[in-house]
Amino acid sequence: MATRTHVHELRVTHPSRQGHAGPAFRVPVGPVDFDLDPARVGRARELTRRVWRYEQVEHIPVIIDLGPECDESVQDVLMHDDAWFNSGVRRIERSLRVLPDDYIPIFEPPWAAYFSTPVMLGAELWWEEDADSWPAVRTPPVRDLDALARLEVPDVHASPHFRNVLRRLAIARDCLPPDVAIGGVDMMSPLGDLQGIMDQSLLFVSMKRAPEAIRRACEVITVTQEAAQEAALEAVGGEARLAGLSNWPIWRPEGAKVLVTDDIAGLLSPAAYAAFDKPYGDRLLRRWGGGLRHVCGPHPALSLYVTSEPPVYGLNCAHRFSRAAIAELKEEMGRRALEQHGRRAHLEVMFERDMSLTDIVGAFRGLAEALAPDVVAIPYCQVASDNSVSDDAIATFAREMRRVAEAYAKSVRWD
Repeated sequence: MATRTHVHELRVTHPSRQGHAGPAFRVPVGPVDFDLDPARVGRARELTRRVWRYEQVEHIPVIIDLGPECDESVQDVLMHDDAWFNSGVRRIERSLRVLPDDYIPIFEPPWAAYFSTPVMLGAELWWEEDADSWPAVRTPPVRDLDALARLEVPDVHASPHFRNVLRRLAIARDCLPPDVAIGGVDMMSPLGDLQGIMDQSLLFVSMKRAPEAIRRACEVITVTQEAAQEAALEAVGGEARLAGLSNWPIWRPEGAKVLVTDDIAGLLSPAAYAAFDKPYGDRLLRRWGGGLRHVCGPHPALSLYVTSEPPVYGLNCAHRFSRAAIAELKEEMGRRALEQHGRRAHLEVMFERDMSLTDIVGAFRGLAEALAPDVVAIPYCQVASDNSVSDDAIATFAREMRRVAEAYAKSVRWD
């Protein structure tokens, strides 16, 4: 089952470089058993469901994401099955060893899934010299309006890149116990995917001068994404097996698993967001029952994020780019959501790995104090798994976050 994926299959190019040493031993690609208690996993998932519904809990769930390195380079994880599988297994093993009982095991998504739509629409990926940097689009394939008009919905099953994504999803389905959720295919907002394959100046000028061409391209991308998500669902055996319809290592409740990654919203006026971005993201949310939007920040169109149809239950955002808007976020997720939709919304707030663990604890405490009693924020904390942070340090960090999460839960006004 462990087959080596060749560079040309992923349409990835990169300059020559010294290879990443990698681990001394890799877990073979095949069935894996973890020391998992299904009842504990069930309780952790129920905690998340209850918080989404604003039902009283003893503590807010704290998501601690150890990864993605696990002694592998980003390049190797994307290109080679054995590195991808080893990284995912090691990530779960270490998390089970050092994290508290509300850890929900999720298998590392197939990283190639982050780039699926751009590659299927003609983008070529490349790396810098650093094998631990993420690849990027080498040259946007859409550099004039004629190229924009030529965009057509691809056959997702004809793409070598996406066939590789589906094959890895099937490997995860067959090799992992049912209590381990599987990370899915990234769901970028269609306008955001268009930004990734189109000359930036042309994109923003065309919203003014050729709006119908932009809308047509977003329609093409929306249909492509719908086909890709349906293929992914078929590959894993249904929505229940996925952590979410997204590329994020976060488990989300049934019927609300969509996360539309919409960072381009931070660059748009409310009018432009409503005209070119929101309608297509809404279609993706509506198709699979709803979920969350992700906008790192800033939030010029914040008042348009939470909706009843499709049901959008909150916002995933970055603390770094959203902390200046906490008062506005509290108002929108709390009072305005309750008035307009009959329910409060919540936040998932990302604390990135360039913050120290001590600073994350302090930032979460400040966030809880600012948002209580009206709004819940679930912290999503990125912690490097490259051995720069010890098991003891991670366990101590988890305990400190739990203390804040318990105090936060006591201060929330539950329904």
